[in-house]
Amino acid sequence: MGEIDVRLLAGVREWTLGTQPRVVPSTQLVVAFRGLTSRTVTIDGQITRLTGGPVGLAALDLTRSTGYHRIDAGGSIFWFATEDAKLRLDGIGAMLAEMGTLGTGWGGQALFSDGSGLRDAHVVYGWLDHWADDTMAGVEHVLAGPRTRSVQNQKLSRRGGSGVLSAPTLRLLRSSPSQYLARREDGLLEVGSERFDPLRVVTRKRTTSLQTVANRRAVALLGWISRLATEVIESHPSTSAVTRCRLWANRAATLGKRPIAQALSAFTDTGSVLSYPRQSEEMLVPAYRTTYAAALDVSRLFGWSADTRPLTRYSYVNKSDQIYQAYTATRLAKCLGLHQTTPVLGAAPLAFTGPDFDLYYDTTCPPGVLRSWRAVSARPDVSRPDLLLHRRSTGEVAVLDAKYRRATDGGASEDSRKEVTSYVGLYGLPAVCILYPGDVETLAVAGHGLTIHEIAVRPANDSLESAIPVILGSLAVPPY
Repeated sequence: MGEIDVRLLAGVREWTLGTQPRVVPSTQLVVAFRGLTSRTVTIDGQITRLTGGPVGLAALDLTRSTGYHRIDAGGSIFWFATEDAKLRLDGIGAMLAEMGTLGTGWGGQALFSDGSGLRDAHVVYGWLDHWADDTMAGVEHVLAGPRTRSVQNQKLSRRGGSGVLSAPTLRLLRSSPSQYLARREDGLLEVGSERFDPLRVVTRKRTTSLQTVANRRAVALLGWISRLATEVIESHPSTSAVTRCRLWANRAATLGKRPIAQALSAFTDTGSVLSYPRQSEEMLVPAYRTTYAAALDVSRLFGWSADTRPLTRYSYVNKSDQIYQAYTATRLAKCLGLHQTTPVLGAAPLAFTGPDFDLYYDTTCPPGVLRSWRAVSARPDVSRPDLLLHRRSTGEVAVLDAKYRRATDGGASEDSRKEVTSYVGLYGLPAVCILYPGDVETLAVAGHGLTIHEIAVRPANDSLESAIPVILGSLAVPPY
């Protein structure tokens, strides 16, 4: 097979991929492959079928992506990075670092690396929160009653019978007649004019073995959980996250000390066993179904090693606006002195609370806090502002939307204004706030008693702290 040529196309712009990763804008891209005999490639761990003729084509929508992407085409590895027009890779890294002990985890990211440098503890902790307890419960059930497989072996025997294997026995006797044959007048075997009895025969022996793919896959998960929990602990997260990770690691270590687990782990390659085909018991037995699902997800997120480490400090993240939304929530909570209610941000509708305020994150508004005029209609709405600040003593609320967009002048985009304007009519509130990654001072778009406050929120040199009075000033008692 000749050399594979891989190019990225975006409008009239074109980039050729080589040994060093290219940085391209976050946009809709077409990947073109020349010299590739296969019609499928793997992009970010997902098998993708190519269209087109001699030049294979794959369309990618990376308008909300920031980070590194990996292409495996015909066994050759190609890297490229997408960098958006807002905070860029440095900004994404800064937000992840600043969230440190607050926004400890969310779902949906896919990242790939051969070490902790390209993995972010937020994502690792989010995976553990989702999978660790159920996975170890499944492993415990597997160790308590592991399925076995029947193994057929051969052994030497002094006795014959129905279990004798003719061909192996004849090979054995021919290999050393003096050792395995005894001359007798009424012997079973006739060689020339003489007869012989075999002293040894090869017989069939059936045994059962615990060394199955499903069992070894389940045990391999214990090592992964222990390593991932250690990664999170070493990132110095919140106290509750450290406590949970230590409990997970201790439980994994305890299960790993069981004799069956130790016997299985001695023959287990923790990396390759994850990719073995699904076994029948992993379709039929609940505990094995759980361990297979967890192994599949581990393999998808962390299972393959990067051949190149372009930059050690960046994760591959799927949607940069999800990170920005989490970042604005944690920044606002910090400014207001609120603490996180659950270890994983977004695991509960009430994400932060404090002496005076509650902060809801990416959830449908609780009816007792905020309702729209459509709540009593035949078709109630299910709108969910990114952030909802609630002052418990008065019942006042403020709606804030995190928009990972900005206009060419550095301010909020017109599309963002149009979207938050719908909240003004829906909830009957006189003011809403846009949080966006800009570099313009806080400003207000006001008219007819209605206001949209535009507040720049970004790592370093933003206006959030000085804009807290503006946010508190937008609090109002909802009319519905």
